[in-house]
Amino acid sequence: MALAVGAWKFLPRPWHPTLILETPHHKIYSTATPQQTDNTARALELLYAAYSNRLGSVSGWQHDHRQLQIKLYKDRDEMRRINPGLGWAEAFYREPFCRAYYSDGEINPYHWMLHESVHQLNNEAAHLKLAKWLEEGLAEYFSTSRITGHELAVGQIDLNTYPVWWIDDLATSTNLTENINNGSVIPLRAIITNEGGPGMNEHFNLYYLHWWTLTYFIFESPKYHDRALLLAQRGGGLDAFEEIIGPVEQVQTEWHEYVRQMKAALAGRDRELLKAKKKSKSSNPSIKPSNLGALASQQTNK
Repeated sequence: MALAVGAWKFLPRPWHPTLILETPHHKIYSTATPQQTDNTARALELLYAAYSNRLGSVSGWQHDHRQLQIKLYKDRDEMRRINPGLGWAEAFYREPFCRAYYSDGEINPYHWMLHESVHQLNNEAAHLKLAKWLEEGLAEYFSTSRITGHELAVGQIDLNTYPVWWIDDLATSTNLTENINNGSVIPLRAIITNEGGPGMNEHFNLYYLHWWTLTYFIFESPKYHDRALLLAQRGGGLDAFEEIIGPVEQVQTEWHEYVRQMKAALAGRDRELLKAKKKSKSSNPSIKPSNLGALASQQTNK
């Protein structure tokens, strides 16, 4: 009886897509409308181009990988009915499928899917073995970026994405020690080792804010951006972090100041940081220099 109850509560229900769409790198099974499916396919291909440009030179990158498989549900209710027991998850990746819904009520209806697609790319295309903070941070780094007419503008932050709309909860004071004491900053040693921090269930959004901003800092700050690819190649654990980036406590101080600048820029208080600098393009996959000037200043509906 216990097994039957468990199966009823957690096993996926039958699901039958109404259309299948194939792109150069994806195969999408969908119950969303044809237009919504087309739009999602375009967003996924823009992500693929941006990801491969940044990470396509890692040693595990497989150029001839199979099509990445997607299950796109028509709405949140359908996804949660087909996949019971999801808890807080708005999307998830379990090889070989990314599963997400078309979030028609949001300005950016793709960010949940893009987040999970990065996990899929990490696993099935780049074959990276990442520490949790960097695995989740990379997913947020790409999925919080703006979709323009022709590209996913990596590093240009879209305020209409998770966890950006929670950024006021991070580093609430100008003083690092005060923020650690008031709980709005988790020490980076705990973030990188995934040990010793507060409970994940009680501080879910705060963890995602740390994972995202630390990854953003490493990949976008002029001091560290040229070391980011090597850090990803090495997995992002504590030993690799301190060898490639530097002592955690030193980096923590720099990251905290960077986060305060990010918050000011996103709130429109630091106009200099909002002067976008167009990223140079290259046919060679690599990390390109950039800075906080790439931040966007869109209004959010959250």
